[in-house]
Order: sequence, then structure tokens, then C-alpha cells
Amino acid sequence: MKNRFFYYQLLDEREEQLINKAGAESFTLFSGLVLLSYLVAVLAPALFNPTILLVSLFLGIFFFFNRARQFGVTYYSCFHFTIVGCLLVTLAITTLLMLQNYQFNIEIYQHNPLNVKYLSAWVITYLIYLPWVFIGNLGLKSYGEWAQKKFEQDMDELENGE
Repeated sequence: MKNRFFYYQLLDEREEQLINKAGAESFTLFSGLVLLSYLVAVLAPALFNPTILLVSLFLGIFFFFNRARQFGVTYYSCFHFTIVGCLLVTLAITTLLMLQNYQFNIEIYQHNPLNVKYLSAWVITYLIYLPWVFIGNLGLKSYGEWAQKKFEQDMDELENGE
């Protein structure tokens, strides 16, 4: 069965294994930091700050890219969403935002999730974020095409150099 939500192309198997290794190590670091922040939240709630989770996410991402660079990874695989995937990603973003919107503005919506104001806010939020998701997807697609061309050029140079 073909995936209809995103397109993924592997450029180099060896580098894919190195990326997976860097990802596993950074996931371990991120999981440890989240567990530590959970323990702080349970044992000393006064010391817990929600930005700790955001900082641990950024540390995990930074560690991933740094570790991939240390392994010598130069090619990342081509990845971008299909149109249906972009619509679903936008729906996920809208859902997260609107659930928080309902929590903070429950009095305005009169404790009714079917309030016209709330439903129109769903539509407006979706329409605001849809072009940004498509622009981000175009960026992913163009980066993937650039990486594919660079990979092919480097492979041609290796063949011609030998």
C-alpha cells in the first residue's frame, strides 16, 4: 500500500543508518530530560516551569544535528507532504490551537463547543495556517530536490575521479 500523506526517498543507505543512530541517541537524551522534568514536576512542583520541556526539545534537536555532523552525515533524505498530508498537518495544528483556545476562552463561548464564535474561529485558524504549511512544504520539497542534485553531483565526481 502506498502512503498518501507524505513522500520519502532514501538517498544513501549508509548515511540513513548514521542518521538513525544519531536520532536514537538524541531521542534517548530527550526522553531522559523529559523524565527528569516530570520528576521535578511531581516531587517539587514549585520548581517546575513548562519552558523546561521546550528547552529539552531544543537540546534534543541541537544534539541530533551535532551528532549527525560528528558522524559525517552530509545527505538528508528527501521528504515532503502530499496535498492530503498538508491538509492533515494543518488540521492537527488547528486542533491543538483551538483546544487551548476553548480552555482559555470558555466563558466567551458560553461553555458550548458548538458556539458560532468557536466554530468560526476553527475555520479562520485553519485558513490562516494552511498557506504557511504549504509554504513550509514547498521549502521541504525544494531542499529535497537540492539534496538529490548535490548527491548525484558528488556521486558523478566520485565515478569520474576513479
